[in-house]
Amino acid sequence: MKDESETIVRFVSKSGDIKDYSSDYRVKFNTETFSLTLRNMKKTDSGLYLAKTRREKEICVAEHNVSVIDPVDSPVLKWDVTRISVNACIVNVSCSGRDHTISNSYHSNNCPQEEVTSFGIQTLALYCMENVVVCNYSNPVSWKKDTKEIKQLCPPHEGAQQNDQTGCGEVHVMDRSSASEADHTIYSTVYYSTVVEDDLRIHSKG
Repeated sequence: MKDESETIVRFVSKSGDIKDYSSDYRVKFNTETFSLTLRNMKKTDSGLYLAKTRREKEICVAEHNVSVIDPVDSPVLKWDVTRISVNACIVNVSCSGRDHTISNSYHSNNCPQEEVTSFGIQTLALYCMENVVVCNYSNPVSWKKDTKEIKQLCPPHEGAQQNDQTGCGEVHVMDRSSASEADHTIYSTVYYSTVVEDDLRIHSKG
């Protein structure tokens, strides 16, 4: 029975008779478990469903509040970027579902996992995980999400990256200060950086 106004099915246990009051053949009743299955439900099927037994008096033995809802649409993730230095930005992000919009701001070098959420039968969530902003839209039957990597929104400013790589080379120094002409030449190997900040001094192994 729906909302105490519309009888869907009636089962008489003594005779085993089933009376189906539905007009579109979407109802299936199990006489062993006394479960009722409604197929191809529409939004107009939402409401309170009651199961009652009747002997000397009528008793409500179960009730279920049923909501028929559509799958969620794909969420919309929007952003704008404010550069605060050559290597850092503030990224303002909004996450929108059908009826709600939530927003937050993230620093490109610090992406906390704090979650901003809008609750209801449809849940909208916005959070950041491992430098990726996630906009998640869900309801009890479906969920969809959109993501964006913060580094893609805030690349290093052109010319900001400097060549800070270091390399190694070899300098071969011939040392004859303590060896005769017949002695073998002694070589000292010195490793140096391609970025030299102090004076380079080469000493022989005398």
